[in-house]
Amino acid sequence: MTNQFVPSSSVDSYTQPMDIGIPLIDPNDSENNHVIQPNLSTTVTKIVSKNVHPRPDPPYFQTPVPKPKQTSLFDRFFPLGQLKRVEFYQALLSEYIATLILVLVATSTGLPVASTGVPDVHGALASGLIVATVVVGFGHVSGAHINPAVTITFLVANEIDFYRALLYIGMQLLGAVSASALVKSITPMHAQNSLGMTMITQDVSLTQAFIVEFFITFILCYTVHAICDKHRDDIGGSKALAVGFAVTVGCLFGGPYTGASMNPARSFGPAVIMGSWKNHWIYWFGPLAGSIVAGLIYTRVLKRTPESAELNKSRTHAKLDKENHI
Repeated sequence: MTNQFVPSSSVDSYTQPMDIGIPLIDPNDSENNHVIQPNLSTTVTKIVSKNVHPRPDPPYFQTPVPKPKQTSLFDRFFPLGQLKRVEFYQALLSEYIATLILVLVATSTGLPVASTGVPDVHGALASGLIVATVVVGFGHVSGAHINPAVTITFLVANEIDFYRALLYIGMQLLGAVSASALVKSITPMHAQNSLGMTMITQDVSLTQAFIVEFFITFILCYTVHAICDKHRDDIGGSKALAVGFAVTVGCLFGGPYTGASMNPARSFGPAVIMGSWKNHWIYWFGPLAGSIVAGLIYTRVLKRTPESAELNKSRTHAKLDKENHI
């Protein structure tokens, strides 16, 4: 055989099966070594028995896993590192401006500027709507607490640190005093009256006043916890408006008894400008007690675990799918 053909090997291990024509020698023709071309080609298939994985480079440097840093009790209550962040001061300024707007509207609504006073329902609606407006406008910066009772209820729920909570309350009180001073400057002398102070109605005892402030603040703070719950997806509509309605309900209910403060800053501002502190402690102890109890009940007693929330979510989706099929 003079022109013997030898098939070349595949260039790589991923070549698909090929049809290669291999010349055959006729065994009966030994003299001429006649080459017979076959009619059918022989299929040559190369099979890769195992996958070859690239060998990883050896680790030249292995960084040790850092141990969690132990924080002291002082750092837990006073994390001073946030003083270096611009967002921290933006949040403080947000609390000041938002509380100023709130107290400005809430205390000026209902003053006898005109010959006839504004009905109480108007003051309740104005207070609730301004709260909803402020939450929408400033909620993305600081959370728009605008209320020491709300800040305390978040502190009880571990949603804010102690140091920031103190500064929030300080800025809220400063905003309230600034708002009351502004109200006094733009209101005629004959209409200033008590400058929108919250006062206990005659014949209402201190115990009754405390209970009223406790319950209306409890309703407000419990609503705040409900709309801020990350594990709930069953709350529709506007969350800011839900808080505003809680304030409106509190004003309509508690207004005839105590003026329906629900907010120590709202009572603190006019008291400072007017220099009147009669029974002022009610507007601190009542709302703060209600906010603490609301935070404990929602986040401790009636706390929903992520597993139960996920189960409830799946049940809700299954129910909706069933209704859609029907």
